[in-house]
Amino acid sequence: MYARYAIVAITLFATLGPAREAQAAAARGAVLACRELADIKRAFHPASDKAAKDDAAYFRGKLSSGQCVQLMRDQKVDVDQRDGPLWCVRPSGALDCFWTHEKAIDLYPAPPPQPGEQPSKKKG
Repeated sequence: MYARYAIVAITLFATLGPAREAQAAAARGAVLACRELADIKRAFHPASDKAAKDDAAYFRGKLSSGQCVQLMRDQKVDVDQRDGPLWCVRPSGALDCFWTHEKAIDLYPAPPPQPGEQPSKKKG
């Protein structure tokens, strides 16, 4: 009898697999995210830096080449890696991970409203 339970448990585990390491989350607003950690560090360096005047053109080029993306408000992402305040997130359905700042990501987004339910007003 216990062998039967073990077979069922093994089958379920093999079917469902181990728990994923990534954590479901959502973007808090429109935010830049880049494949390379160095690019996102450049995006968040102090604005008084002398190279800051060239950043707009630099990041437009990165966006057009696909090296950086703009996450949209409430866009679902998975958190794959963390490096201090910088997190590598993968937009739902995407294969690649993009680095952004931790404050741009909501780890516990509110569930979507049910049909006919009014969305809650955000405080702020």
